[in-house]
Amino acid sequence: MAYSEFETDLLPKELKKARVNLIGVFIFMLIFFAFIKFFFWDNLLSDMDEIIPIIIFGVFFLMFMGILGFIMRGFLLDFIKRRKIILTGVISDKRIDITTSHSTSGSSRGGSSSRTSTKRTYYLYFDEKQLAVDAGLYGRLAVGTEVEIHYTKYSKSILSHRVLAEAEISEEKVKAIVPNVDKNQNFVPKERELQMTKDDFEFLKKARNRALKSRLIIILILGWVVIGPLFSGLWFLPIMLFPFTIWWLMVLRKMIKYVLAYRNEVNSGMKIVYSELVLDKFRQTGNTRGFMVRTNNQLISVSENSYEKVKIGDLIMVFKGKATGWVFGFMTSDNQFYEIKGESKLKKK
Repeated sequence: MAYSEFETDLLPKELKKARVNLIGVFIFMLIFFAFIKFFFWDNLLSDMDEIIPIIIFGVFFLMFMGILGFIMRGFLLDFIKRRKIILTGVISDKRIDITTSHSTSGSSRGGSSSRTSTKRTYYLYFDEKQLAVDAGLYGRLAVGTEVEIHYTKYSKSILSHRVLAEAEISEEKVKAIVPNVDKNQNFVPKERELQMTKDDFEFLKKARNRALKSRLIIILILGWVVIGPLFSGLWFLPIMLFPFTIWWLMVLRKMIKYVLAYRNEVNSGMKIVYSELVLDKFRQTGNTRGFMVRTNNQLISVSENSYEKVKIGDLIMVFKGKATGWVFGFMTSDNQFYEIKGESKLKKK
């Protein structure tokens, strides 16, 4: 179903919300100007003999005012023209843009401090149509859901939404993933063991390399802090760094455990197979890139090709190593095998 958009007047309660949004922007602007006045203006006047600080401050101030003015314009037009858009359609894709920025600020004492902030922007797609939404709505609506969304024409503020139809999932597929219940009333997936193939070993080897790669650098570099002093006669240094030494030994032990588990995996030649149902999927862009598929049991990272092939409601066969527990691949109903990119792992029973 292609999406459709219809323009109409705001309802009285929606107009009230537009008024609240406009007042909120006004209050933010007043707070911003008060902050500039009390914390920067006096210091700026005292440095009037230096033109560079004034130019830098002016450039950033104008940039910020331009952005704030653009936002202000949208909320102001919403309130004056009182128009909204009603979008109806099926969600074809989802995306979350994650942007991390680093800023450094100075102090009156000559020191400096750094701060890291992460901005997340959530988008729903209706074919080529992109709509920014809040995190709550993004999490509630899955790909394949038919929905009606009301939003203001100019600021694109979401007013309300209504689910018209959930993503279609057949009853047979739901029955296929109905879990067993253990003696502690914990739900566990139905599993069975199969002999591993040559391709399975290749994908499992990649999973092993991913699991070890992030830890190997830490062990090699920071290991000199623990082992290096022993060769220099500074045997007391590892004792003084006792908590750090214990942590390093635990990481080393876990890495050795991974290597031994992989060897046991190769010797046993068995894999665990279980069924999962694809419930949602989304893209990650910005500083963190990837393609994620959410099943009834876990969130897995896949390649772009796998992401495009998998559909909501698909029943997939997931494979993990019997000894390691590493989830290394899955198979779709058309018998196509795909590699799992992330370190997905079932929860311990």
